[in-house]
Amino acid sequence: MLPVIWSVFAVLALGGFLMIAAYWLDVQDRPDLSARARIGWSAAVLVFPVSIPAYAFIGGPGWPAFLRVASLVPAAALTLFFGFLFGAFS
Repeated sequence: MLPVIWSVFAVLALGGFLMIAAYWLDVQDRPDLSARARIGWSAAVLVFPVSIPAYAFIGGPGWPAFLRVASLVPAAALTLFFGFLFGAFS
């Protein structure tokens, strides 16, 4: 089972990096946000497992349902990472 979980982690980690980039580029591209809001959402990338889903679901970007679900990918990857780190999978 470990190789399957490791493969899922690798795919989610790659998807997580893509979601971080998509999030940051979307924040920079929104003309309706003030400069202060843009800076705030950009700085929130430091807490990406919380800020990306918050932006997708309540931030008002108008993302389609697929991207809203995909906004949870970085948090899932981080969960698997800590699972490996603390030996939850064997």
